[in-house]
Amino acid sequence: MIRRWSADLALGMRLALRGGGARTALVRLGLTAIGVGLGVVVLLTATSVPHLLGARDDRAAARMLDLRPAGADVDPVYAVGREDEFRGRGVQGYLVQPTGPRLPAAPGVERLPGPGEAVLSPALAELLKSPEGELLRPRFTERVLGTIGEAGLTGPNELFFYLGSDSVAAQPQAAPVSGFGGAPIRRGLDSLELLLVVVGATTCLVPVFVFVVTSTRLAAASRDRRLAALRLIGADRGQVRRIAAGEALLGSLAGLVIGIGLFLLVRVLVPEITVTAFRGGLFGADIVPDWRLGVPALLVLPMLACAAAVLALRRVVIEPLGVMRRGVRLRRRLWWRLLPFAAGGALLVARMGREDTRDPLLIAGVVLVLAAVPLLLPWLVERVAGRLGGGSPAWLLAVRRLQLDSATAARLVSGIAVVLAGSIALQGVYARAEADRPASPDARVFASYFASSVAEGQVFADAVHALPGQAALPVRTAALLENAAGARTSVTVGTCDELREFGRLAGCRDGDVFVAGDPGGFRPVAGEGVWFSRVRDVPPQWTVPPLRDVPPAGDHGGGILVTPGALATTSGAGLSLSVTLPAAGPDLLERIRNTVGWHGTVSSLGTERDGTYALITRVLSVGSILVLLLAAGSLLVAAGEQLRERRRSLAVLTANGVGRGVLARSLVWQLAIPVAVAMAVAVLAGLGLDWLLLTLVVHRPMVVDVATIATLAGTAAAAVLVVTAVTLPALWRTTSVEQLREE
Repeated sequence: MIRRWSADLALGMRLALRGGGARTALVRLGLTAIGVGLGVVVLLTATSVPHLLGARDDRAAARMLDLRPAGADVDPVYAVGREDEFRGRGVQGYLVQPTGPRLPAAPGVERLPGPGEAVLSPALAELLKSPEGELLRPRFTERVLGTIGEAGLTGPNELFFYLGSDSVAAQPQAAPVSGFGGAPIRRGLDSLELLLVVVGATTCLVPVFVFVVTSTRLAAASRDRRLAALRLIGADRGQVRRIAAGEALLGSLAGLVIGIGLFLLVRVLVPEITVTAFRGGLFGADIVPDWRLGVPALLVLPMLACAAAVLALRRVVIEPLGVMRRGVRLRRRLWWRLLPFAAGGALLVARMGREDTRDPLLIAGVVLVLAAVPLLLPWLVERVAGRLGGGSPAWLLAVRRLQLDSATAARLVSGIAVVLAGSIALQGVYARAEADRPASPDARVFASYFASSVAEGQVFADAVHALPGQAALPVRTAALLENAAGARTSVTVGTCDELREFGRLAGCRDGDVFVAGDPGGFRPVAGEGVWFSRVRDVPPQWTVPPLRDVPPAGDHGGGILVTPGALATTSGAGLSLSVTLPAAGPDLLERIRNTVGWHGTVSSLGTERDGTYALITRVLSVGSILVLLLAAGSLLVAAGEQLRERRRSLAVLTANGVGRGVLARSLVWQLAIPVAVAMAVAVLAGLGLDWLLLTLVVHRPMVVDVATIATLAGTAAAAVLVVTAVTLPALWRTTSVEQLREE
């Protein structure tokens, strides 16, 4: 039995290579292999995500600061982390100050820089040399020692640095570091974020299997004719099915080889991706499929291809004298096509009250709901085509073709319908998450600067006022005092005119210190020694002068008010200067960052988003676009094969006087009608899945963004129209009278 089955499968493989002419067979095999290969690429890439994220987290953890006491063989360095931004790209790294020659080793760095030196990532070094980095260069005036290796970067395009400085120890956030390395930090995802991941991943993977099934059913008519010839020479029905499975098996195996080759090419090309969704890019070496996921996925594809080929014969009677299709006379039944949707909805209903969105029931429910879309489309297209009446010749040709073979037309658009349904559900979850986010304040820029003296703070204030249009911008100055007992209180520093909005300062002179109302922390006394946010064992940095009590002004709660003269002789004062201005243009924003340098931070309030949430939404958006392109590619391949299958009938119509323009319009209608049905099904399925997920799973009200849904549907429809336009040149060749000749 095994020998007979093997012989039948081998015969099917030989027919896939030679059946219908060597050239035609190779073209058909190539189309099937390309379809399966694209699916293999998507699956291998998807199974690589866990290793990819883990490798990035491990490298990020390897460069974390180790604050444990230094050993005898290491001279610690004072280090402080800094995060910045340039043109929307994150710029981050460490400021370091060595305390001796025996420096701790940082990953990817030969030697930590000393004062006036820098070690930069390759992407940052290249950016600084380019014209685009002109406004970034003022932040990196140090001599560059070298670049950071892959071991010290999360991605090839990351903008990371180590800058040497002799003032790091004086900064309050700085700490002595004995080495680098720590445990990876992986923030858990909340319910909505996990739901985004589940819906997005399902949306990206389900169309792949639809595409594989469609690819293995290309050239079905010519295959059925070959099988009829085999029946004529004595093959039974079981052999016919095994031979058909062998043809599909060869195409799927060739697709596996092509897919693995394309996957290796992806690993080579992926470091060149510079979109911000990938946070500094991806190393090709990190894209390693998890064998526990990848091997089953690769085994499933050939099995799925063979199953699709055998199931395609269920409505075909292959007899020795020919092929008869029963699908025209037997109307498709609806009840079993609704079972996946009903089962998916039941699984989601069964999850009511559970908070864990990692539940396998949730994933299964989403998969079943989306899988119902391609199952429902053939029934709907058949019903719609059966009710369409007369019209122009192009319309009649298209409608008649759909009435004869609605399943093929439905398969052509099923991939795009699944992508659209998943994207609508994904957009609904995204809109709900956006609605749940607290309202952002008015967009504005907030900059803070750390100064060690009043004079240094004045230099910063003058630099801010020198920026275009910022001469009158208020600069606020504050400090945090700490007494010997560890109690802290904040003070406000400014001239008498600047402090009058906080207290009624009668007879104010530079050098005075006031207490207006409740200081909110400990109340210093005259002659007491205090520190500015003490982080190290140093003598008191300021002796408090006499204080005057004054009433607070207006609605201000008051506090300790200090004029600059009172701090003029203070050593190591930790002053925090801040400025707030309305949302600035990109050039002004970069100039503000250059003014602050690495002595503070600059943030754009009202425009920032949570990093993990932004990463998820961006990556899923990119994935949806790629899968939509994959679905459009499958549509193009299948449409081209349909033209090859019908070349003789189209040539006969041309020879009998039917114009090519009529045939072109009929081709448009043949796709437009199923597309319209697919759009309606996808929108309803997407909204239904969105309602189930939000209402039953995370217990949030549904948010419908009509404009976004219309945009998604329009994009999918545009993809179909583009595919139709691309196939028109093939139509001109197909309608040549030369196609009437037998091969």
